[in-house]
Amino acid sequence: MADTTHKHHDTGYKELFSYPEFVQQLIEGFAPAEIAQLMEFATLKQHSGYYITPMFEEKIEDVVWSVNVTWEGVTQEVYLYILLEFQSSVDRTMPIRLMHYVACFYSELLKQKVITPSQGLPPVFPVVLYNGSKPWTAPLDVFEMITESPQVS
Repeated sequence: MADTTHKHHDTGYKELFSYPEFVQQLIEGFAPAEIAQLMEFATLKQHSGYYITPMFEEKIEDVVWSVNVTWEGVTQEVYLYILLEFQSSVDRTMPIRLMHYVACFYSELLKQKVITPSQGLPPVFPVVLYNGSKPWTAPLDVFEMITESPQVS
C-alpha cells in the first residue's frame, strides 16, 4: 500500500510540474536567486523524461524541461531535469540515487544524439520532495558520503 501511495504522490507532482508556471515557481523558490535570474522562463520547453535504464532495466519517467540561460553575454539551452522523488523518510543513499538517475539521463541524451560527448553535458537541477516529520539529516551531495583518505605522517 505504501508503494501505491508513493506512486500516487509522484504522479501528482509530475502532473503539477508539467506546467511551465509551476516549473518557474519551483526554480525561483529553491534555486539560488543568481541562477534563477539567468533563466529566460518564456523559453521553457518540455521534453520526454521517459526511458529505461541500461544497467537495471528499470523504467524512469521524470519531468524534463529546457530553458535558455544567458551568462556573460552567451545564451545557451540548459536542461532542467526535475527528479521528483517523494520521500516521507530520510534516505541516506539519496545522493547516490540522484547520481544514478542523472547518469542515466545523460546516457539517454547521448543515445538519442541530442548531445555529443564533445559538446559537454548539460547542467541538471535535481529536486527531492521530502514530507517527513523529522528534519532531513542525510547528505545533500555524494561528496559528503566519501570518507577522507588516511593521513600519511
